[in-house]
Amino acid sequence: MMKITSFGEVLWDNFPNYKVLDGAPLNVLVRLSALGADCSLISRHGNDQDGEALLKQVQNTIATDLIQVDNQYPTSLVNVQLDKHGNASYDVVYPCAWDNIAATEAAKTRIAQSDAFIYGSLGVRDERSRQALNELLPHAKFKIFDANLRKPHYDVIHLREMMNQADFIRLNDDELYEIAAALGSPYHGLEQHIHYLAEHTQTQHFCITLGGYGALYYRNGEIFAHHGYRVNVIDTVGAGDNFLFSRLYLPIPATQRTQRNACLCLCIRRDCRFTARRNPKNFHERYFDVYESAIMVFRLRFNFQAA
Repeated sequence: MMKITSFGEVLWDNFPNYKVLDGAPLNVLVRLSALGADCSLISRHGNDQDGEALLKQVQNTIATDLIQVDNQYPTSLVNVQLDKHGNASYDVVYPCAWDNIAATEAAKTRIAQSDAFIYGSLGVRDERSRQALNELLPHAKFKIFDANLRKPHYDVIHLREMMNQADFIRLNDDELYEIAAALGSPYHGLEQHIHYLAEHTQTQHFCITLGGYGALYYRNGEIFAHHGYRVNVIDTVGAGDNFLFSRLYLPIPATQRTQRNACLCLCIRRDCRFTARRNPKNFHERYFDVYESAIMVFRLRFNFQAA
């Protein structure tokens, strides 16, 4: 059984008319867990009603023993606004409980036992959680950095440090251009930026999501592309998390690692995203239903652990 651990934010998204449990580290685990993976989240919530509701919603989906309780800071809230195209902007209230995550011995043990450890930039915007992550990273076998840039909650110095430690990096195209420029890339093209960052960070695996234009996968100097499928966009919240979850869950056997054909189908459907959260036990069946109709998931057919 695949064992995955993630570190970082867990929060409530406040949309204009409703509230939804969210957080990139949580989203990836919910989807992986629904398909049989052993998933655990290292995070922190407040000692309040939102924290109690958070635990109640996820406790039957992922392991919650590493989600800490904070008596000083509240459970995280994020105010979300959608534009006419369904693209989201976020106001991540600071400070909150996951700004104070601790590196416990139990967390170190769990990470050492995991096949992969996922972390991002938002969950370490505060020095306390950043220090905890730095203590945990040396225990990981395979480190996955999922950027998740949210202004003003990051800086170039810490981004570089986290990318330099990663074995696998996922960015969207806007993040790619921004980070490449900040790290001194002399180029203007997307693929040139990827090669530059790979050399700059010594990371041999990149996935770049391109919104409605599909995705790119970089592996050891080669780039594989798929231009995606047309879908009716409701909103883009969690789209990158769907991408990463599928990328982790659907590798192919080692004997096919050199196969160049890639199949990618990325869905941005809010109803599917809610299905995973509200009824995770039924998500496995739902997942394959929407896959057959090209609604939800992508496959990029290269093992991310390939040499």
